[in-house]
Amino acid sequence: MATSIKAHVLAGSRTLIVGETGTGKTRLLYRFLWMLSDAGYSGEITVIDMAPGVAWGVGAKLMEVGELPRSIRYLTSWEIRPPRLIGKDAEEVKRLARRNMELINPMIEEYIERPTKILAINDSTIFIHAGEPARLLIAIQLSRAWMVTAYSGARLADDKGTGISAREREFVAELLQVADIIIRMA
Repeated sequence: MATSIKAHVLAGSRTLIVGETGTGKTRLLYRFLWMLSDAGYSGEITVIDMAPGVAWGVGAKLMEVGELPRSIRYLTSWEIRPPRLIGKDAEEVKRLARRNMELINPMIEEYIERPTKILAINDSTIFIHAGEPARLLIAIQLSRAWMVTAYSGARLADDKGTGISAREREFVAELLQVADIIIRMA
């Protein structure tokens, strides 16, 4: 189904890509960005890339998949870390999640101040670990269309008692309610 979606449909839809780690969510979002760029939409796209770098063993930034179209506004931080994967205990997981939120908040605020017609978010659920879902949802609602990748799986379920995994599931459930197109990666 994902390969049959046309650029003009993506440019007017709310698209959610969910799945376990390593299932290709970021690669599919990358393909969608190029489809939109080739169709003339690149100047209307902002990407907020919340993923940790591939060196952490989970996730990948879109820039690590390949070169992005030039006209896209691309916001990211290379300091984002995977809290559940590298945190040794609940306190460290929470500290890492808070740091990610502090790094990502300015990107969300920049988008809210200067929205574009299309918003793409890679690894949206990493912000939800400590960030306020309402703020992210405001940003999403400012766009005419969005494409969002979100973790949904069992590999990272052990959050060391922090409640991060439950927050993540609740956020994904909210996105599932409002998405026009849902792509489940396996």
